[in-house]
Amino acid sequence: MAKVIATVNMKGGVGKSTATFNLSHALVSRGKRVLAIDADPQATLTFLFEQDERALQLAEKTLYYSLVMDKPLSSIVIPTTPALIPSSIILSKADRELMATVRYTSSILREKLREISDNYDYIFIDCPPFLTILTWNALAAAHLVLVPVKTDLLSILGIPLLLREIEDIRARDNRGLQIFGVLPTMYNKQYRNDNETLESLRAILQEKQIPLLDPIPRSTKYDRAASNGKPLIFSSSSAPGADVFYTLADQIINHHG
Repeated sequence: MAKVIATVNMKGGVGKSTATFNLSHALVSRGKRVLAIDADPQATLTFLFEQDERALQLAEKTLYYSLVMDKPLSSIVIPTTPALIPSSIILSKADRELMATVRYTSSILREKLREISDNYDYIFIDCPPFLTILTWNALAAAHLVLVPVKTDLLSILGIPLLLREIEDIRARDNRGLQIFGVLPTMYNKQYRNDNETLESLRAILQEKQIPLLDPIPRSTKYDRAASNGKPLIFSSSSAPGADVFYTLADQIINHHG
């Protein structure tokens, strides 16, 4: 059965999809079978996989049609490497429609994953940048949570609230849920503000005994790699942060719990 990892932050623009994309490929490079699920209506992860969200929506091959229209997840998996379950803008309707039609909305994704879980070693769920039924479903289905956060003050302000929400989900729907760690992104060690923010984040997490992972350095190479449809770790193995993703992949493989 696959280990499910939800990539979550309540703020956009923190490198959540980029981290999911690169880490998924890093695990594939370690010989693991990986599925990435785009649970964000903005469909950034789908774009990074070079998939046409509009064509997929017209073909009813996105996550919305499984969660709301009850298509099996297996019918919408794109067999890339890693494999992908794509998203599109129509997923923004899912919260309202699920609330109107389903009694136990927090367990839909968890139940659907049972059909395909044995096909993969790891399943990543890239969540929307706000707390919705989609996010709650992802966390209720996950074994681990990865929290990417940009190293600026505005980005870390919401971390205490996010941690409380994760605790609430653990208590109500998923007692086995663990926080794998908080991943600082877009970090420049030359910037005083970045260093001060990193120390503030470290203080928040130490109090709660939550791991602070090695930061991903700020680099324009991420954007260039994305425009070429490749993860940074493959397009430039010496690029800043590439080694961090490989280290994270090894830590996930060796994680017990």
